[in-house]
Amino acid sequence: MKNYSVSFIVFIFTCFSVSFSFGAKMTAVQGVAKIVSENKNRGTSFIRLFENYHREDFSSNTEWKSFLKKLCKEERAISRSDYPELCFTIGQWFCDGQNYQEAYYFLYITLKEEEDVYNSRKPYLANFHETLGQLYYFFRRFDLSENHLKIALHHPHISETSKIKIYNTLSLIYREKLENSTSEWYLQKAYNQAVKLKDEAWTGILSGNLGYIAMTKHENDQARKLVEFDYQVSAKGNQRSSQINALALLIELDLEENKIEQSAEKMKIFDSLMRGEKNPLLLASQYRTKYTYYEKLNQDKLALINYKKYISYKEINNENSRFVNIKNAEFQIEFEKKQGENIIYKEKKKKDDLIIIGLFVICLIVGLTSYVIIKQIQLKRSQDKELFTLRSQKIEDELHATEREMRTLLSTMFDKNKEIFDLQEQVESFEKSQFTKSDQEKETMLNDLQSFSLLTENDWIEFKRLFEKLNPGFFDFFHEKYPEITSAEIRLAALIKLNLSNLEMSRTLAISPDSVRKTNLRLRKKLNIESLDDLNRFIKSI
Repeated sequence: MKNYSVSFIVFIFTCFSVSFSFGAKMTAVQGVAKIVSENKNRGTSFIRLFENYHREDFSSNTEWKSFLKKLCKEERAISRSDYPELCFTIGQWFCDGQNYQEAYYFLYITLKEEEDVYNSRKPYLANFHETLGQLYYFFRRFDLSENHLKIALHHPHISETSKIKIYNTLSLIYREKLENSTSEWYLQKAYNQAVKLKDEAWTGILSGNLGYIAMTKHENDQARKLVEFDYQVSAKGNQRSSQINALALLIELDLEENKIEQSAEKMKIFDSLMRGEKNPLLLASQYRTKYTYYEKLNQDKLALINYKKYISYKEINNENSRFVNIKNAEFQIEFEKKQGENIIYKEKKKKDDLIIIGLFVICLIVGLTSYVIIKQIQLKRSQDKELFTLRSQKIEDELHATEREMRTLLSTMFDKNKEIFDLQEQVESFEKSQFTKSDQEKETMLNDLQSFSLLTENDWIEFKRLFEKLNPGFFDFFHEKYPEITSAEIRLAALIKLNLSNLEMSRTLAISPDSVRKTNLRLRKKLNIESLDDLNRFIKSI
């Protein structure tokens, strides 16, 4: 019973541990949230933080890849100046895992987002051009691959170790272009760099390639030396594929030099290495070597059998190669099509945004202009109103002043004419008087009378000027419509307009009240007006 309890506790603990372990795995969304939080709290760049994230931290490979893609679309990452380098770091991770199509997406972002990507001396761009060059080689876009590899080669931050791989890939590119001399030159450069750095693995691989070239030139001693070194390094490093290829070349050298026994010994080792092998490339190499071996021994039947198998696997390899090339081409075409559509969409969106901004700016300008114009109109109206008020006040003041002047003039005329009447009465009284005056006294009275006898022309000119200010067009009305009316009758009409009584008019005009009545009658006849009241209303309406 006790053992059962202990076992149960261990089982529960194990389940709890497993559950906790599984619970610790992140989803893509959780991973992005975590790295964003770390970036915000620590102030560390996304690139440095990404180094601490691994495939094993996520619940599945799908979630890990989704995390990488979401991270490159995270706005807080995009807004940073090192965003292109972050995309490259992710793309390089995919390249190292031979996920070339996924890598291409992130390297493409770096290519488009990094400013002056071809001339910049940022340290990470050395690795970027190298990685992109290797990727383009995989996609068999040799010109692009060569271009990026040469940029990487001349970048000040390229490592000496990276130069080995770059030289080797350039050698392969020129071999594909059938430019064998250039291909060999770059291969030799790669070999020399590997020897210089004492990189045994690379020295072995490159020795094998140079040995193959030496064989094609029938430089068998040099070829054997190089290939044997490759074989030894491959065997030491347990690099089975390289070991098989190197051994196949050594067998071919033995057969060419008629070293049958040595080739037979090597064939035994070769067959043991190939046991259970399923790689079509290595199987094609195996059957080609055996076909060559049996042909040398004049065993035609076995040679034919192996030759047929060699051709079969060669076709399989060619078919696989064509399939991979087609898939890669389709991927690139589809990818670049989508990128082209994205560019068109972004350009269209950018253009639409510019149009919207332009319309907004135009509306803003129109609004501001309208506001300014309205304000100017309101200001002008206010100024016009003030000006009109001032003008009205001025006119009103002028009218009041004119009216005062008119009243003053009329008063003066009235007083003047009153004196005339007083003098006339004195003259009449003098003539009737029984007392006689001297001639001198008579002459003095006549002179005084003459000076006040009638209003002067200047008086009437001043009167007319003032009257016209109060009643514009009054005199023109009579001159135009009633030209037969005399000046005396017009003067009478003007005094009627001023509401003067007959006595006041007679004194103003220096005539008798009877003469005023007669002039009034003549005026009514010419105007075809019967009553005095109608005449007053008519004249006041002018």
